[in-house]
Amino acid sequence: MIVDCHICKIKIEGTEISNYILEDSFDPINKLKYTFLKCPKCEKPILVVQRLEFDFMQFTYGDPNQLYPNDDFYVNPTIPENLRNALLESIQCYKSGADTATVIMCRRTIEGFCSIKKINERTLAKSIEKLKDNGIINEQLFEWANELRISGNEAAHNIEATFSSVDSKDILDFTIAILDFSYSFKEKFENFKKRRNAVANQIQRQK
Repeated sequence: MIVDCHICKIKIEGTEISNYILEDSFDPINKLKYTFLKCPKCEKPILVVQRLEFDFMQFTYGDPNQLYPNDDFYVNPTIPENLRNALLESIQCYKSGADTATVIMCRRTIEGFCSIKKINERTLAKSIEKLKDNGIINEQLFEWANELRISGNEAAHNIEATFSSVDSKDILDFTIAILDFSYSFKEKFENFKKRRNAVANQIQRQK
């Protein structure tokens, strides 16, 4: 079975260790086959699931859906299009194994975030600091964004700099977290506070 090894960053013929078929007691046709494999190169575990399908006058299990490890990333649709495209390019770099390019693209994404927020200081370091001063990001996200900037500078300007897959994954996760906070969680929290304040005011008026 051909699957993706996220450690080796290649497609491999997985070595099957075992499998398990989950049957629906009410519908015998509804079956899921879980297969546990390992990469023949790095020997890391891989778990996939296949659904029983009827094709060409016979029953067969369909294409495998990889459950573990899974490097699919959720990109919030509320993120502005230009910024979202930069983030998607960062994800594509990571999935193709281009770790240094991933770090550079994450830095570019944060730079674009500053620009969209109308913050264009002389340096990215100053812009990130202004994000914090204006309350757009908190202290924790400021620390993450600053580390992204430093790593991005190193990736872009130091030919000797190297980044592992784990490093680039962390940097990508931090980038996604910063954007999620700004375009989703922060807005949700503000709406939550407004609803709770409205309820509190209504109770106060009824007293």
